[in-house]
Amino acid sequence: MFNRIVTIFGRELASYYLSPIAYVLMALFTLLYGIFYSGIFVGFGVANLQYSYRDLLIVMLFLAPIMSMRVFAEERKNGVDELLMTLPISSTEIVVGKFVALVTAWLSLLGITLIHLGITLFFAKPDFGPIVGSIGGLILAGAAYLAICILMASFSDNQIIGALLGFTTLLIFWLLEWIGSSVGGQLGAVLEVLSINRYFNDFSKGIIDSINIVFYLTIIVAFIFLTIRQVESRRWR
Repeated sequence: MFNRIVTIFGRELASYYLSPIAYVLMALFTLLYGIFYSGIFVGFGVANLQYSYRDLLIVMLFLAPIMSMRVFAEERKNGVDELLMTLPISSTEIVVGKFVALVTAWLSLLGITLIHLGITLFFAKPDFGPIVGSIGGLILAGAAYLAICILMASFSDNQIIGALLGFTTLLIFWLLEWIGSSVGGQLGAVLEVLSINRYFNDFSKGIIDSINIVFYLTIIVAFIFLTIRQVESRRWR
C-alpha cells in the first residue's frame, strides 16, 4: 500500500510542477507575502512575523482551490482515471497520494517565507514562540484547506467549477465565526466553533493547544474520508 501511495504521490507532484500554474502560484505567493512582510516589518518596524503569517490565510483562501482543481479533472479529461480504476490500486491510495502531494507543494510555498525570516533575524531579535506556532498553524490550516478543496474538486470534471466549489466552501467556513457572533445563542456558538480560522489564533500567539490541533486534524481526516468515498462511488457507476 505504501509503495502505491508513493507512486501516486510522485506522479501527482511531478504533474503539478510540470504545469505552468505551479510557477504562477509560486510567483503570486512570493509577491503577496513580500508585500505583507514589507508593510509590517519595513513599514511599521514590527519584527513580529506572526502578523504577516496570518495574512497568508487570506492567500490560501484563493490558492487552495486553484492548487486542488486539477487533481481529478485533468485525469478525467485525458481518460487516465478510467485506467487507474482498472489497476490494483485502491481509492484510498489514490486520494492519500494526491493529498500528500498537494500538502508538499504547500510546504514548498511556505519555505519561501524562510527567506524573510532570515532577513528578520539579521536585523532584529523576534520572539520565536509566535513564529514557530504560526508556521505550525499554517501547515495544519493549509492542509485542512486542501482537504476541503480536494473533496470539492472530486465532484466536478471541470477545473473551474471545482475551484469555485472549493473557494465557496472555504469562504463559508471563513464566515461562520462572523455569522455565529451575529446570530448569537446556542446556534451562534456552534457556528463559531466550526469556523476554520479561529483555531489559528492561539498558534499565532505561540500557544500550542491540543484542541486546535485536533480540530484541524479532524477536518483533514473527515474531508479525505469523504473524498475517498466520492472517488470510490465513481468505480461503480
